[in-house]
Amino acid sequence: MRALSARYVERRGDDLASRALEGAAKRAAFALYYAPLHFLAARAALRSLGPDLLAGVRRVHELGCGTAAVGVAVALACERAAAWSGVDRSGWALAEARHTLRAFGVPGRGRRADLVRAFPRVGRGDLVCLAWTANELSPAARDTLLERLQQAARRGAALLVLEPLASGPSPWWPEWAERLSALDTVERRVREPLERPEWIARLDEASGLDHAEIGARVLARAVSPR
Repeated sequence: MRALSARYVERRGDDLASRALEGAAKRAAFALYYAPLHFLAARAALRSLGPDLLAGVRRVHELGCGTAAVGVAVALACERAAAWSGVDRSGWALAEARHTLRAFGVPGRGRRADLVRAFPRVGRGDLVCLAWTANELSPAARDTLLERLQQAARRGAALLVLEPLASGPSPWWPEWAERLSALDTVERRVREPLERPEWIARLDEASGLDHAEIGARVLARAVSPR
């Protein structure tokens, strides 16, 4: 847990995803600790944004999906059952995503690919979800991804981007917020108290972190009306 936290929180970089999940122990720690925290942070963000964000969403496209924790949280919050599709470079993460989908009864499938190159063709009824992922990309890939998100918004798709509250890992955030604001995207900082499950409290202690509060920086856009 400590080794994963040192890599995942303190020493971020372009190849974070591949190095942070080296070894079965760190992968298990990620699935047990960070995935549930991402699920809970996503639910907190959705509560703050209100139900209008997900009105009309029929499919959730999660890029850099990892274990699908965030995408499943979004799909479950939709007024009508939403299907899920995910993209990730890690075969291990996609296997974990399948477990998550089965556990929560969410229909969907993931594929192994580069999230920028595999950006889906979306429109009204679709939501593109990007959580704790953009800060792991190279500047060039991140710029291309932002252009794809803008195109998706122009075609009427909803957007949900989540990143850590700390500004250090995401120096690019102000530019994203400014450019997406022209497409009816709102920016929020969400923070709320968390009644931690016992295992999260114990892993907090082990890793030297504290999740008595949980939150994220959020960029969100609802589906465009017809």
